[in-house]
Amino acid sequence: MPAISTYNITCPCCNTILVINKVTGEILEHREPLVDNPSGDRFADAFRAQKEHSEKVNSLFDESLSGLKEKDAERRDLFEESLKKTREEGIDNYKPIRDIDLD
Repeated sequence: MPAISTYNITCPCCNTILVINKVTGEILEHREPLVDNPSGDRFADAFRAQKEHSEKVNSLFDESLSGLKEKDAERRDLFEESLKKTREEGIDNYKPIRDIDLD
């Protein structure tokens, strides 16, 4: 079976590639670019898109981790402040917990 001869037409505004059959004029394939400013090599573009996605995920993870560290530091400071206050006032000022108080 002979190979189908095709035209590859690139849209100048959106860089979409249309693969068109030369004989029938039928659109065989519609290829949207994987990244902004495609290089023409789909493998290189896919690799670049994956790399950009990986960098974005890593930055989101780092932001989340820094937020958790900040919350942990705030909790630690609050605990240390409460512990210091308790030690200054002494334990005698607090009423013991009764079973009836837990209900």
